[in-house]
Amino acid sequence: MNKLKWDFSKLKIGQMVNVQAYKHDGYLYRQWFDAKVVFHNKRHIVLSLKHTRVAEHEKDVNGWKYTDNALWFLPKDSYYNGIVLLRDNGAYHYINMASKPIFEDNTIKFIDYDLDVKCYPDKDLQIVDREEFAFHSKKLEYPLQLKNILYEELKNIITMYNDYRYFFSDDVIIYYLEILLKDKLISEKLIEKFLQANQRKNNEEIAMFSRLSKRYSKR
Repeated sequence: MNKLKWDFSKLKIGQMVNVQAYKHDGYLYRQWFDAKVVFHNKRHIVLSLKHTRVAEHEKDVNGWKYTDNALWFLPKDSYYNGIVLLRDNGAYHYINMASKPIFEDNTIKFIDYDLDVKCYPDKDLQIVDREEFAFHSKKLEYPLQLKNILYEELKNIITMYNDYRYFFSDDVIIYYLEILLKDKLISEKLIEKFLQANQRKNNEEIAMFSRLSKRYSKR
């Protein structure tokens, strides 16, 4: 696939940017308006989506706005990006299988490849929209090399999930929550609720492993 490196030098922390998602045939199907860059380095871009407006061309062009706090992780050298929605009961992960992002005209752009990965509190990771991927893969003639890359990236996402890495890591999320707090984009109360939700989750896991340990120690 394309190995050219895109110039992100004009993308600055604190900047308000738009995001555009295209289909493989060049069709612009979704846009995000006024997302804030809260972190940017050689590895990835992280956006805050609070109050960001989203519009889809096939639906209401006026769109809707994010009312919850959300972080959007866009790695520069991976075929996915992930939105982490922050609610009182924990983090909701929405990962899009997509091309590597580019940046031009104050807009981050990528191609969406249909497949999504979702992970909600108290629910296992799920791969969704497989039918849509199969349909567009045939209709838009996705190259075999591209499909193989996407399958490998799915494996990488599952590994990250199992190992609590990147945006599946509570420590990583808390790090960026502290950045949002310093930028006055969130309150300390939100961080406290996030910590409490994850403490409950950890306590439940510890209790489960304790019960299993006792059960098998009796055998």
